[in-house]
Amino acid sequence: MKYEQRDIVEVNFMFPDGSFKPHPALIVSNNDLQIDEGFIYLCMISSKAYNPQYNYELTDEMLVTPMAKQSFVKCQLLVGNIERDVIRKISRLKQPYFDAVVEKIIQTIF
Repeated sequence: MKYEQRDIVEVNFMFPDGSFKPHPALIVSNNDLQIDEGFIYLCMISSKAYNPQYNYELTDEMLVTPMAKQSFVKCQLLVGNIERDVIRKISRLKQPYFDAVVEKIIQTIF
């Protein structure tokens, strides 16, 4: 297993017009799922603050390695991928902030 829960990675996201564009994403699924099924769930990260009620803003102190741009976890945009779809690892979210993102995802979706 190359990537773990809380890692921020770059993956290609498919858009409504069928095009793909690389975006950072936070791995939210637990490591056991990836080991057992070879599948990971990710939440897209964007520099755009559209729909702020669904965003979780990231700051440098929350991350092991700061992001290049101001970034927002888009808690309403979850996708499933497999490890080979990951382009590269960018950073890692520290545990207390990850817990807050998971809570925001639950509030947003459920």
